[in-house]
Amino acid sequence: MNNSYFRRAGFRTIYWSTAVLIIFCVSIFFSFIQEKPLYTPEEFTKLIRDFSEPGGYFQSDNWVSNETSILEVLDPLKENGIKGGVYIGVGPEQNFTYITAVKPEIAFIVDIRQQNRMQHLYYKVLFEIAETRADFLSLLLCKPLDPKQDKMLKQNHNIDSLVTYFYLTPPDPKLQDKTRQKVLEILEKKYMFQLSPSEQSELNYVVDAFYQFNINITYNTYNMNITNINFPNRSGNRGSMRSPTLGALLCLQAPDGSQRNPFNSDEDYAYLRKMNRENRIIPITGNFGGTKALASIAQYLSDKKMTVSAMYVSNVEQYLFRNYLDWNQWTANVKALPITAKSVFIRYTRDSSGFSGTQQVRLQWIKTFIKNCDEGRYLSYSDLTRLDYIK
Repeated sequence: MNNSYFRRAGFRTIYWSTAVLIIFCVSIFFSFIQEKPLYTPEEFTKLIRDFSEPGGYFQSDNWVSNETSILEVLDPLKENGIKGGVYIGVGPEQNFTYITAVKPEIAFIVDIRQQNRMQHLYYKVLFEIAETRADFLSLLLCKPLDPKQDKMLKQNHNIDSLVTYFYLTPPDPKLQDKTRQKVLEILEKKYMFQLSPSEQSELNYVVDAFYQFNINITYNTYNMNITNINFPNRSGNRGSMRSPTLGALLCLQAPDGSQRNPFNSDEDYAYLRKMNRENRIIPITGNFGGTKALASIAQYLSDKKMTVSAMYVSNVEQYLFRNYLDWNQWTANVKALPITAKSVFIRYTRDSSGFSGTQQVRLQWIKTFIKNCDEGRYLSYSDLTRLDYIK
């Protein structure tokens, strides 16, 4: 072989080595871009502090949803192309189902209870440190994973099996203390979120409630005891105050029989984890009928040229409708939000028979709501629950 062959071989080696190096560097670059938070920790905390109102009174703890029809609107959301943009919601964990369905750029959780904000901050930190669904539930419920089952529980596991495991596993006070301290450390050191005495107390209340009532925690925890708690199942087994347990909510079935809670999917969990790690789910203390929280969000979104794609209001309007000042402020807040023709309300309703009546989660175009308000069509809360729905 002559020298030219070796020169060509050497050139090919250098060429492919360089190409591999470039590909590697590009992949690292785009990986970095993908994982870069939308907001820095300081910006995230500032948004919470700047937008929040003083906490108000609500009649219950509202630890988990009491709505077993959560999954009914997932297909209509998809069919109507409700995707991206900004999501605004209220309440606890049901927001994760809607956020996963809509896949917004950012989400704001606005609730009159400061305790709800602390609960979502607790969730946020758990999402950050828990790589899998099993890890998250282990930390939330303070129940350690069995090392012998660790791999099985963490990989593509059906939610029924996870719920059964955590139902049967006793809580560990050492894991509770360790988790509490880790959450406090991350909030205070990483996010510079210096907790006030009331925030510290509410965070402890959250940690203690999930430790004490665990997979059987319901909408309310008062008057709960071991004798009125049943094993959770996918059909929505009810615990205290006739509300579904956390286990039942995790195992709910959609109308087609599928289990579409995001904790039944590794992919959905990874998406929620990414949203939290990138500081895209922002919990705010605010009253839908107040003058600050929603107005601040509306102004911020307008400045950023962003629009609301979906707003989950549960049945909050039932309380706002009782006071015309609150109702008028609520409608003013809605009108200030930047929306499109495809922006929707996700609204929880019951029929006229009250608590025992049939519950539904329904969709309404926000522009239709505004038009009906302007035309004076909502003379009662009943009008609001029955007029002009997409589904």
